[in-house]
This record gives sequence, C-alpha cells and structure tokens, in this order.
Amino acid sequence: MLTVRDIDCFYDDVQVLRGFALELRDGEVLCLLGRNGAGKTTALKAIMGLVRVKSGEILLGDTVLSALPPHEVPKRGIAYVPQGRRLFAELSVADNLEIGLMTRGKGRPVRDKVLELFPVLHARLNQRAGTLSGGEQQMLAMARALCLEPDVLLLDEPTEGLMPSMIARVRETIAELRRRGVSTILVEQRVDAVLPVADRVAFIENGRNRETVPVEALRTDLDLLHRYVGVGV
Repeated sequence: MLTVRDIDCFYDDVQVLRGFALELRDGEVLCLLGRNGAGKTTALKAIMGLVRVKSGEILLGDTVLSALPPHEVPKRGIAYVPQGRRLFAELSVADNLEIGLMTRGKGRPVRDKVLELFPVLHARLNQRAGTLSGGEQQMLAMARALCLEPDVLLLDEPTEGLMPSMIARVRETIAELRRRGVSTILVEQRVDAVLPVADRVAFIENGRNRETVPVEALRTDLDLLHRYVGVGV
C-alpha cells in the first residue's frame, strides 16, 4: 500500500535520510525503532510532504505522494499525529474534531464513529482542548486524525509522557484500528509499548532502514534491540 523508495532528505545542508526505504502492508502496524536522531520523525514528515524528498519517491498505491504539495497528502487518506499533539488549545474538543472532518469533507456520522473509540471525549466536547489532561489530549489528537477516515495513520511517540493506563488505551486503540483495516506506522522509544501491538519492526540507523523483522524475532534475538536501540526487554 505505502511504499518509500530510497529517499534522501535534508535539513538545509545536513542529510538526515539516506536511501531510506520501507513498505507498509495493508492493515499492519509497522514500528520504527532507533536511537534519537536516527531519522524516525523525518521519515514521517517526508511521507506527509513536510520535508522535501530530494531523491527517491513515496507512493500510496499508484499515487506518487512525494510529488504532491503537503496539503494534498491528507486528502489521499494519510493522517498524522505528530509528537507533542499540536492541538488547537484555545478551541473546544468539538472544534478540533471538526477541523479533522473538514480535511476530507466528512460529517457527523464519521465523528460519532470516531468517538466510539474515545468515549471520554463525549463528555468533553465543549471543553477547551488545552485544559484536557495529557492522556485526553493524546486521545483527541488521535481522534482528530481519524476524522479523515484514513487508510494510513502515522503516529509519532504517542505514549510520550503518559501514565500506564493511558499507554494501554493507546495500544488498544491501535489494535482496534488494525482490526478495522487501518495501516499504521508507529514511531516509539518505549520498546515495551511496541511489542504488544506491532506486526513488524524497522530499525533505523543514521537515516537508513537497516533491518525490518517480524516482531516475534525480537523475542528470540534481543541483540537487535541492543544493536539499534541500546536497550533490552
């Protein structure tokens, strides 16, 4: 479904991604693991068109995403929840969701379906987003993205700063989206948050995808985690 073919990306003169490649299969959760500065967030931004691809290409089916302006990428069915959530803090929960709905012209039935995943937001629709707890803000950021009815969801550090109960809720939501056919790329630092939900893991080092393995392989080869992330399980 989503194919990244040997892309190079730069910030000014500094190259961050070097021949980076991956393939996201239909209905799978693919986790990107690597040390800080490895290029994980840049890979997501490149898919969204927020970082220019200097060479190589990114495709969704037959559509060359890397040839589109950034505002056109979400309209093709790719939703992005950036690190730090980036909510409109002064707007209500309902208004934040409405912005998500507007991206692809969706309406109230889609919002209602999304809120089934996040029942806590039902009681918060008129509350300012900036007054929500950290966990509730993460739920809202994911809900806003899902108002696009995406085929592909990009999540950057969704469990950062959350208490264990909220981390579990994020995992449950990702698993439910997989059951609904949504393909997800998940950037995480917490290995324990990844293993219960991922299908495959791609290890990024110095801007390259060094190795992509089924998640089960991490159970039998802990050296992979030590080599690319520096931690065990």
